[in-house]
Amino acid sequence: MPIQTATADAASISLLQLCQISYLDPSAIPGSFPLAWPASGGGSWSLAWGPAQDPSGANLAYVAVRSASGQTLSLAVVVRGTDWDVPLLGLWNQIVQDLDADSQQAPPWTTATGTLIADGTADALSRISGMTAGGQSLVGFLAGFYGTAGNGQVPLQVTGHSLGGCVTTVLAPWLQSQLGQQGLSPAIVPTTYAAPTAGNQAFAEAFRSAFPTAACYRNTLDMVPKAMADLDEIPLIYADVGPGLLAPVAIATAILGYDFWLLHCGVSYTDIPDSQSLPGTWLTPDPSSPVGPWLDEVLQQHDTKTYMGLLGGTSVTEGEAVRLRAAIAAAAPGRRPPAPTASADPAYAARLKAAFARLRQPGAGLR
Repeated sequence: MPIQTATADAASISLLQLCQISYLDPSAIPGSFPLAWPASGGGSWSLAWGPAQDPSGANLAYVAVRSASGQTLSLAVVVRGTDWDVPLLGLWNQIVQDLDADSQQAPPWTTATGTLIADGTADALSRISGMTAGGQSLVGFLAGFYGTAGNGQVPLQVTGHSLGGCVTTVLAPWLQSQLGQQGLSPAIVPTTYAAPTAGNQAFAEAFRSAFPTAACYRNTLDMVPKAMADLDEIPLIYADVGPGLLAPVAIATAILGYDFWLLHCGVSYTDIPDSQSLPGTWLTPDPSSPVGPWLDEVLQQHDTKTYMGLLGGTSVTEGEAVRLRAAIAAAAPGRRPPAPTASADPAYAARLKAAFARLRQPGAGLR
C-alpha cells in the first residue's frame, strides 16, 4: 500500500514529546510538566489525569491539557508503548498484546460486519478502559471535561508510540462511541508513531473514514510498523542501507513461521490507509551489543528519539533504546554478541525472498 511522505509540524512533535514522557517511571511523569508547546503561541501542557496503570503494570495512560493565557486549547490522551522495565506479569501481558494476532474479534464499539481486531490489541483496550486515577476512569474524566460548558469545542487528541500507537487506533473509536452514548461529540484526532497494525482491511478503512485527519507516522527503517501486515519485508529491511545487514537465520525463520501461522489461521492485517512515511537513515549499530548488530539497529530505529530526529523536533527524554541497551547489558554481562549474518549476502537474500514468495502463493497457509 502506498505510504505518503510525512510533513512535520509542531503538533506532531509536541505529541511525540508526550509519548516520550509516557515511558518514564510513573512517579516521574508528573514532574515532567508543565511542558512547553514547541512553537510560539502554543501554550504548554499540564497533567490533567493519571498516570494510570492496570494492576499488572502492562499498560499506562495519562491525559494532558494544553492551555495558553487561561484558554484551554486541546486535550491529549497518551498511551505508553511496550515497556520492558515492568513486573514480570506486566511484561508477559505486553508480549501477549504485541504477538497475540492469530485470532481476531469484533471491536466493542461497532456492529459492522467483518470489522476485526487482534485479540492482543483488544486485551490492551480492555485493560486501559478499566484503569482509574483519582477515583475516575478515563471515560469518566473525559465525560466530565466535555460535559462542562465551554469545553465542547476543545479537540481531543489521542496518541501513542509502538504498542501505544496500535492501541490508539482502537482507543480513539472506542472513546468516540463511549462519549457519543453520553451525548458528547468532541473532535477526536489520533496521531500514531511506529504503530503495528491492529486489524483487518475493514477495520483499517473504517478507522480512516472516521478519522480523516489522523496522522500515522512510520520510519521506513523501523520493522515494528510492518507487523502484522508486512511481515515478509522485515528480514530484508536493511538489505539496501548501511552495510546491508540481513536478519539472522533464527529471526528470519521465526518471522517466516509466524507469517505462515497467521495465514493458516485465516487472519489478515492491513495498514491504515494514507499512513505517513519518515525516510529513515542508517544509525550504525553497536557491534558489541549482546543481541547482535541487526537487533541493535532495530532498537535504535524504533526509538522515539529517532522518530523525533526525523520529525525535526527536540527530545525531552534520552529515548527508550538507551535504557533497553543498559537492561540487556545488565542481564547478559560479558555475553559475546551472536555472529552477524553476512552483509549483503545475495544468496541468503534470494532464499529469503523465495521463501516469502512461496508463502504468498494461493493455498500456502491451508492444511
